[in-house]
Amino acid sequence: MLKTILDRVHSKSPLFFIQLKKTALKIGVSSAAVLVANSTMGLNLNASLLTCLGYVVAACVAIAGTSQLTKE
Repeated sequence: MLKTILDRVHSKSPLFFIQLKKTALKIGVSSAAVLVANSTMGLNLNASLLTCLGYVVAACVAIAGTSQLTKE
C-alpha cells in the first residue's frame, strides 16, 4: 500500500487537480496567516471566526493532499 501511495505522489496529476491544489494551498496559507497574526499580535478576533479559520485550514490540507494523490 505504501508503494502505491508513493507512486501516486510522484506521478503526474491532471491539470484540474494541480489548479485545485494551488488554490487550496493559497486559501489555507492565508487562513493560517490570520491565525498566527491573531496569536502573535493580539488582534482579539472573534472566537467563532478563529474556529472557522481552523476548519478552513484543515479542509484545505485535506483537499491539497487528495489532489496530490490523483493520477493521470
